[in-house]
Amino acid sequence: MTRSRDRPPLEQWSFVVLICLLSAGLWFGWFGWDAEYQYDAATGEMTGPYEIWQGVAAFLCGIVVVGLAYRLLHFVVALLVIPISFTLAWISTASAMDSSGLWVVGAILVALGTTLGTAVMLGTAAAVDAIGNRQRSSVIPSE
Repeated sequence: MTRSRDRPPLEQWSFVVLICLLSAGLWFGWFGWDAEYQYDAATGEMTGPYEIWQGVAAFLCGIVVVGLAYRLLHFVVALLVIPISFTLAWISTASAMDSSGLWVVGAILVALGTTLGTAVMLGTAAAVDAIGNRQRSSVIPSE
């Protein structure tokens, strides 16, 4: 489960749980508490419930969570854990507020979007890691 197979199973599971909690925390910390729409009197349009700053902050925090997951977990485990825990957190609030059942469609879209976003960020982390490893190996003098 983790990048280091030498770790005891309890430690490996604790890393998985940590990433689950941090991923779900992205939803609850930045979006889950905001359910109010705003009325713009100038345009006559309703906006929200989320503001741009919430999305930017969640994205930046998501980079940290994915980076930590990349360091601690195998790629595939991180690719499963992050979207699943974020989507389950989203479902917990969306299903409670929606009586139409359309939250199911939203859950599918959230799952697809978070999986794609996580894959891109993990791939970027792997590429940066590979470049760093290549540069470090080229600096080491050969004997």
